[in-house]
Amino acid sequence: MKALTNPFEIYRESKLLIIGIAFAIVAALVSCYTNHLIFGSLKVISNHRQLWYEGILNISITLLSNTLIMYIFARLRYVKTRFIDVLNVVLISHLVTYVMLILTVLPPVQNAITAVELEVLDKGFSSLELSKIHMVILGAFGVCVIALLIYFFYLLVVGMKIAMNSKRKIDVLLIILLVFVWNTILQFLNPYL
Repeated sequence: MKALTNPFEIYRESKLLIIGIAFAIVAALVSCYTNHLIFGSLKVISNHRQLWYEGILNISITLLSNTLIMYIFARLRYVKTRFIDVLNVVLISHLVTYVMLILTVLPPVQNAITAVELEVLDKGFSSLELSKIHMVILGAFGVCVIALLIYFFYLLVVGMKIAMNSKRKIDVLLIILLVFVWNTILQFLNPYL
């Protein structure tokens, strides 16, 4: 159970690094073969064609930019913060984003999303008529994504507090705010291929 609630205290930094990089590469390959883009830390976009190396580059942009922003923040708060610790926190917390990617590419979810898109294109937002199965699938998908986002932030906050040796409660709010602001900026800049 501790492996899920605080992997940063259990596993060595080299193991966290290997796991994080391996899953990032797998997620990049899944995203390019399913035509999805992990757009920042908090969003998955459908119908985005990319080659395998573009998928790896796109995930690298997200991971490295988030790592740099979090490292700068951590160094301002605690001078002895190590880059490898922040990198591991970002890599491991993003495993949750990869689970969101896998959920998004599941055929029932894709069918429900396509049904919504077709209804909106055909009738607009005012009179959507979805089948009950599509509503149940989208409702379950929404609940899962919200739970995964909460878990993403939980892992990020727990890991960053360890990396920067923080006991301050304000750091929790600042970390969450920083991730939201940076990933919004990343979406406006759109550095992805």
